[in-house]
Amino acid sequence: MDWHVIEILEDATTMSERKTTSAQTIVIISSLILLIVALGLQAGGVMSPSWQVVDIREFRATHHHGLWLDCTRPQLHLVKTQNKDDLPLHCTYKFDISATQIIDENIEDIDQNSAAGESEHHQFFGWHKFTLGFMLCAIILAALSLLCGICAPCSSGFAVLYAILVAFTAFTSTCGDAIFFFAAHRVDSRFVQGLVGTYEQVIGMAFYLHVAGTVISCLALIMAAISAYSLLQNNESERHLPMREMAPLHEPRFARV
Repeated sequence: MDWHVIEILEDATTMSERKTTSAQTIVIISSLILLIVALGLQAGGVMSPSWQVVDIREFRATHHHGLWLDCTRPQLHLVKTQNKDDLPLHCTYKFDISATQIIDENIEDIDQNSAAGESEHHQFFGWHKFTLGFMLCAIILAALSLLCGICAPCSSGFAVLYAILVAFTAFTSTCGDAIFFFAAHRVDSRFVQGLVGTYEQVIGMAFYLHVAGTVISCLALIMAAISAYSLLQNNESERHLPMREMAPLHEPRFARV
């Protein structure tokens, strides 16, 4: 009778472990989905030039100042179109040597050139490089996290490594957002000097897009940490299973002489 009770308990334990493993797999898959979404948002934010946007009325154009790309869009009444999104963008790279030389010439001729004040914002400053560096590291770490996360349901070691990589992803992404936010609110970065007026730059959609990716990566980190902890706990419990198999030896029939 005791043997049947032990078999029932073992079957119940096995079913419980299977349910736990299935739940852990679901949590890891959910974390991977969140990380993919975060990676897409972060990559989209980095690619966009709309980190700082300013409408300079005397130039009759809207300027988009990004981390590595700057674009200019003429005002709606200057182009024969009814949709603002159809207006053409004229873009330059911050690291373009020829564009940098033109910017330097404009700044040197600031007294006679009305575009000189705005040209300063097309330079590749140190805080641009630091922000871009942290965000690119976050994207690379997110890609590596996805590779480890695929193997995480099969191995607790990969699950722990996955959680660590996601943690570094969230950390570097947060650092990039923080550097940009504080640098963009400095007076020399926030205001653009024109010929007849001063214009205030506003934070563009690219920043909020990247921040959304950072928040989602933090949620993915929480789920990755939970799944890694659960897998480690399961490995600890599996070490005690052989001792439970010795339980039938303690039945009275085995003790008879």
